[in-house]
Amino acid sequence: MKLKSFIGAAGVCALVASLMVGVAGPAAADPSGPSSPINIDGSGGPTTQDVMNALASQIGFSSWDATAPSSLITPKIAIASPATVPCGTIARPRTDFDGVVALRRSLSGLPTTLPPPLPANYRNTTATYNNGIANPPFNSRCFEYSRSASGPGLNASPTGLLQYVPFGIDGLTVAVGPASGANATLITGTFTLPQLQTMYSTGAPVVASNGVSYDPVDAHNPADLPAPGSTAIHLLLPPPGSATRTRFANVLGFNPFVLPPWVKDTYGAGLSVPENDGSAVAADRNAIMPYSIAQWLAQQGRAGTPIDRRNGARLQSIGGISPLAPNGVHLNPNWHSILVREVFNVIPFAATTAGPGTGYLNDLWEIFVDTSNTPFSLCRRTSMITSWGFGLLPTGRCGKATDPALRAFGDSQW
Repeated sequence: MKLKSFIGAAGVCALVASLMVGVAGPAAADPSGPSSPINIDGSGGPTTQDVMNALASQIGFSSWDATAPSSLITPKIAIASPATVPCGTIARPRTDFDGVVALRRSLSGLPTTLPPPLPANYRNTTATYNNGIANPPFNSRCFEYSRSASGPGLNASPTGLLQYVPFGIDGLTVAVGPASGANATLITGTFTLPQLQTMYSTGAPVVASNGVSYDPVDAHNPADLPAPGSTAIHLLLPPPGSATRTRFANVLGFNPFVLPPWVKDTYGAGLSVPENDGSAVAADRNAIMPYSIAQWLAQQGRAGTPIDRRNGARLQSIGGISPLAPNGVHLNPNWHSILVREVFNVIPFAATTAGPGTGYLNDLWEIFVDTSNTPFSLCRRTSMITSWGFGLLPTGRCGKATDPALRAFGDSQW
């Protein structure tokens, strides 16, 4: 593990001691970037943002916010070997998709140790985010990993240049607004999974647990009224590029890229529905939206801090099963399996076998892959992972970098 020279032996000992304690304080906002002890930066979606911020702060690398208001960031102020181009100021990646694209651009052109028939160098990707504005330059090493709440999907490749490395378990449910107050939610019943699938995929009304019929309508079309005797329900989704949006759509049976008219990713006066943030359902008393259970738990445990973005949003049971364990602070281990997902960090495939050493690929291996008795292993911080609402993976799964189904972006896809 290569630490910057200003980290002395005493500092490393103190760092190690703090890691062994595993205390879960509030996650920092944006990291110190170039002054972080380990010159490794990542970005991506908001689902794992807070837990990764906390882990990065303890271990000494960097995790950049997806939810901060500023749109421009500078991950590195100097060229990081083997890059040849300065990172500079770039657009903040705000979704899982953005993070992976930013990673691919940052690594394009960098030398790698991949075996034939892959090229000696990464090719330059054509992928962009933020409409192609202020994206990381090629050969810049702006980022070395990205956060993702979903696997590679259609980008899986047995010769991929990236590997998705699992580190925890999350679940999805739906959330509604506050139960009381001037804008108390009108969605006071709960639904079964088939009922949610019916509403989102067909727009047909269903009768909830409270005996009320809820009819999905186009919230932006005043002429779209609920059927007589039914209450209007507004079905919301987070923005494109969100892993939560894609997974939720796949489970409920509709296209996340071409939404039916009764499903919206905006609310109010055209505001984007923020992921794992209750602003939309707090403002719209007819609204319901998907929410990460782990994120909600992490926010509940840090009520009153900037991390708490619930804004009064409450998680709903589905089919009579609570998303929370009886203690109220953990994911229910008996949650609907179709709504349970692994969460990942995405790293260059070349790092999966790098082993200990002084290069950035070695740093990535020691942080995300190595599970031995080392102060840099992310997987060893089980108390930190659970304190941010995520469940633990089965033995041997955290850090597993040999799953071919999680290898992605072959040369032709890059």
